[in-house]
Amino acid sequence: MARSWRNFFRRSKDEPEVQSPTATETEAPPEAEGSANGDVAVPEVDAPEPVAPEDLPEAPSVDDVDAEPVGPVQEEDFEPVEPPREEALEPEEVESEPEVAEPLPEPTAIEEEPGAEAIAEEQESAGWFGRLRRGLTRSRESFVGQLNAAVAEFKDAEDEEFWERVEEILVSADVGVPTTAKLVAELEQEALRRNITSGAELKRLMVEHATRMLEGPVELDVSHKPTVILMVGVNGTGKTTTIGKLSRFLPGTTMFAAGDTFRAAAIEQLQQWGERTSTPVVARDRGADAAAVAHDSIEAARREGTDVLLIDTAGRLHTKVNLMAELDKVHRVIGRQIPGAPHEVLMTVDATTGQNGLRQAKMFQEVAGLTGIILTKLDGTAKGGIALAIANEVGVPIKLISVGEKVEDLHPFDAREFAEALFGDL
Repeated sequence: MARSWRNFFRRSKDEPEVQSPTATETEAPPEAEGSANGDVAVPEVDAPEPVAPEDLPEAPSVDDVDAEPVGPVQEEDFEPVEPPREEALEPEEVESEPEVAEPLPEPTAIEEEPGAEAIAEEQESAGWFGRLRRGLTRSRESFVGQLNAAVAEFKDAEDEEFWERVEEILVSADVGVPTTAKLVAELEQEALRRNITSGAELKRLMVEHATRMLEGPVELDVSHKPTVILMVGVNGTGKTTTIGKLSRFLPGTTMFAAGDTFRAAAIEQLQQWGERTSTPVVARDRGADAAAVAHDSIEAARREGTDVLLIDTAGRLHTKVNLMAELDKVHRVIGRQIPGAPHEVLMTVDATTGQNGLRQAKMFQEVAGLTGIILTKLDGTAKGGIALAIANEVGVPIKLISVGEKVEDLHPFDAREFAEALFGDL
């Protein structure tokens, strides 16, 4: 069962009670209008309904009705009579059909930018697990075939040549040497303890241990107001795009801060996402102080009563000394304005970079104090095993993964789901 967006966010105790009705407010107006009209009509109809025969002789008094409001008297007279009501409903429905046909283009425009609950329901119905498996196809094809061949010959847990072969396959899948050594050692010990001699049992054991290695706290803390989320990562990892996608799912109101003042068109790109998602963007000119942008955005978020503030940052790793100094300054400025902030520091890691992404995550962890990893571009790489290395060696939980360019391709991370999708064809 895929992890749902609805239980992904950690809110304050008061927020769920306020937010749950707001999600239904869009459906409430038509119900409220219908109920309001019904409430007025019902008490008046309840009285005459049992006296329906007496109302019929009063109906011909049209002259008296002309002097009084026509609407309520005629409705009361005709409502008790069931056949006329059915006849009257048919032309009304026919007349309403062209009116419904006119606003049809509007829902299609809204569907391009659906709300958080609508997208979550669409993901569950479409089958997120299927998209995840398709996204990890290249990763599975790169080493699952080799593992299949090895596991097919598995008969004895004491066969050292078998475990050496498994190690080679996992290292080639970018799981990494330290993580591979740990995983294979655990598998070997468990297989010996359980006296496993079946390849099917060994497959299940691999999924169990991979799940255990990937597990971690994946909730996103949005319990503060404003909640400040600092987005970090190397240029080209999909950081700005992820900000735009994530804003579609976040509860409450959002605001963007264009803190990447170094990369060309970075500000414009975030502003385009702001237009698509109707999110205000705080920005300065290119080359401005990123910490000043962060300062301005926090002031604006407080002033506007924004729920979640997403701050973009630069990612020019080739000048990593200056980059890290700038990032540290942004972090300190945010903390001075809001003690305890940023509440989340999320780093986007491009899965296609393999071990380079792992080294980047370690570097950003030292400076920014990461709270979560967002693994992107899993659909374009055969190095899905990097997730195991990141979870094991960086010590930061993977909170989100992306397997495509669409908004619905971003989803909360689920350890077992990922392990089954990665090793599922074994």
